[in-house]
Amino acid sequence: MTSGLLLSTAPAQAAEPTVLYVRQLVTGCSNTGPGTLDRPFCSIKPAAAIVTAGQTVDIGRGEYNEHLTITTSGTPDQPIVFRSWESNRQAALYGPKAAITIDGQHDIKIQGLSVAYPADLPALDLRNASGIEIENSSFSVADGSTVPAVRLAGVTRSSIRGLYASVCCSGNPAGDSGGQSPAAVVTLDATTTGVSLNDLYLAIPGDSYGLAKVKHSVGIRVEGPGNSILNSRIWGSTDAAIVVEAGATGTLVVNNEVAGGAGYGIHNHGASGTAITNNTVQDRCRDGIRVDGSSSRVSVQNNLLIKNSYFGQVGCEPSAPFGVEIGVYDAATRDIVVDYNNADHSVAPSSRIYAWNGTQMSLAAFRAASGQASHDRETGNLRDSIDSANSAAPGFQATDRVGRARFDDPWVPNTGAGPITYADRGAMEIVQGPEARFTVALNPAASSVTVDASSSKAGHFPIASYRFGFSDGTTVTQKTPVLTHRFKKLSTPRFDFVQVQVTDTDGQSHLTAQELSLLPHIGTLGLLSRTTLRYVSPTAATSLMRADHATLDASSQFDLVDAGSGQVALYSRKSNKYVTAEYPRPDLTLQGIVVTAAQRFTLTRNADGTISLKSVDTGRYVGAPSASAALVANATTIGTREKFYRVTVADAGRSLKARANNRFVSAEKAGKKSLIASRTKVGAWERFDLVDLGNGQVALFARANNRFVSAEKAGKKSLIANRLSVGGWEKFKLVRNSDGTVSLKAVVNNRYVTVQKAGKKSLIANRTKVGTWEKFKLGS
Repeated sequence: MTSGLLLSTAPAQAAEPTVLYVRQLVTGCSNTGPGTLDRPFCSIKPAAAIVTAGQTVDIGRGEYNEHLTITTSGTPDQPIVFRSWESNRQAALYGPKAAITIDGQHDIKIQGLSVAYPADLPALDLRNASGIEIENSSFSVADGSTVPAVRLAGVTRSSIRGLYASVCCSGNPAGDSGGQSPAAVVTLDATTTGVSLNDLYLAIPGDSYGLAKVKHSVGIRVEGPGNSILNSRIWGSTDAAIVVEAGATGTLVVNNEVAGGAGYGIHNHGASGTAITNNTVQDRCRDGIRVDGSSSRVSVQNNLLIKNSYFGQVGCEPSAPFGVEIGVYDAATRDIVVDYNNADHSVAPSSRIYAWNGTQMSLAAFRAASGQASHDRETGNLRDSIDSANSAAPGFQATDRVGRARFDDPWVPNTGAGPITYADRGAMEIVQGPEARFTVALNPAASSVTVDASSSKAGHFPIASYRFGFSDGTTVTQKTPVLTHRFKKLSTPRFDFVQVQVTDTDGQSHLTAQELSLLPHIGTLGLLSRTTLRYVSPTAATSLMRADHATLDASSQFDLVDAGSGQVALYSRKSNKYVTAEYPRPDLTLQGIVVTAAQRFTLTRNADGTISLKSVDTGRYVGAPSASAALVANATTIGTREKFYRVTVADAGRSLKARANNRFVSAEKAGKKSLIASRTKVGAWERFDLVDLGNGQVALFARANNRFVSAEKAGKKSLIANRLSVGGWEKFKLVRNSDGTVSLKAVVNNRYVTVQKAGKKSLIANRTKVGTWEKFKLGS
């Protein structure tokens, strides 16, 4: 079995005179050979037996069922090295007797080795040794083992970096140890000092209540003085993830991440001079950080405590005692320092988030009782940890858990203390990346969307690119934040979406998406209220709508789209949102770019040519009570206020130029006099909205006075703009002639409108056929 832990790129395999080679998988290997690259050893032991100071044992990949005991020492300038780099894979010592033991030696390096599942031996056993360096290696003991995975006894001046250690699962996926387990996964005994544990990853699995299958286990236990636990991650364990015992002094517990387990997060159990700094502890079933016993001169600063031991926490035994985020007990209250921590206990504010001398209490009560925590914050917002730590705290590191330098966030005020006022709390320096934000404007008529990501927020570094993705599979990456994309022309409703990913110059990115409904386009129109004779338009201050707009301009235009099943939706071009009537609220609002039941309407054509809209969600008709009142969908039947005239945008504000004299038709004296073709240019009196009445019929709505043009006395008198609604006299058929002109035929008498006396007299509907005087050119 080989480990899956990958290391840095392997060096070229050229023979080195100071290297002994072990290649289990090479044909011709021999344990009696010279250990050269062309005649390597098959096992590690023969190389270990002859290696001397300044030499390296290079071990090829494979499974070595052997116990490596190193009996020779190096010197500080010429250490002995055991390494495994071949093919970028570790060599694995595997099996019930597999282990590495160093007893009484010094100045030895172990790089990239894996020891997997010895039964009753520590995978790594260091005794009475010094100058030992362990790098990028993996050590695991089998389930049921009663010894730690890594045991240090009488070790000095040594370091372990980049180590993975676990207890579990040799031949048993459930990892059930049957109640037998080591007291800790990694132990440093009372005679071990000056050891640095850096970048360790410890995993101890658990059951549904967080009760680890490896029972009564500690992640790291420290009993000796002057040791440090830095930049490490610990998951699981039924006892503390990290425990510092009474014999330890001057221990650093800094930049570690502790998560998920039945016991305490970090437990200072009687030790003195411990610095618990910049750790992140979350989802533990008991206290996040506990300082008790005879502990003295302990500093707890810059830590993040997140939902440890709060009531009802998933993964904790129901009968487990209720704990706190930070607890100080017993004699530890004498001279402890607690400050610059963030704590989130699920319920804010919590009356049991801290403990002082055995009493659980709120942050405010803790401050009053202890005189501590004046800069602590009760918060679950990571933003509150930015630029707010005390860089003068004992053990503070200039870099975070992954080696990232402290960074001054330009968006957050510096509220920290010490020489670096912008350091962050917790194990990780939060380098904020960009945040993708965008708006979408639909154009149903063109089956296109315009995506504007200009509102995206840069993080610590400028935004370098915008990547747009669409539901039809199209992706576009560009440096600018605005893009218009045209979808294939729609014939039926379908689901669509747009994604925007922003990436900064540091390579950090953020992706967000929105659903949208770009439905088949029926037409772009205005709704002219039968009650107010004004167009429906969104109000300036709210998302409500009123029928109070005098003209059909951009703000009162709506795209009518096919929502399927005989239903329609209305999209406001002003607000870039769909008209919404959502039960039980009757007011029509403008909400979102997705069509649901709240955005669907049935459209009815009434006998008088008006239209009415019935909300699918409320089951009521839309009405315009007055020009000052919002539109509401609350009517069970259609009355006057539930009627609207439909005006296509292209037919708004049209002019009529008579072929008879090349003059424009005018509603003279602002509509007080009859229509006459007398003007050489177009003003307000010369503009008319052509109202679509269905069945090829139109009405002329004069802009001069907001009245409908009537064929007075059933066509016996001249046309005049004086009616508040459309009846039989106000209906015309628009006839399109072969020469591009149009003619108007009054429905009331089936006669064409003529420019009498070549324009010298007013318009009247009295001709039976079309000649020059009956032709008009429609202007925009």
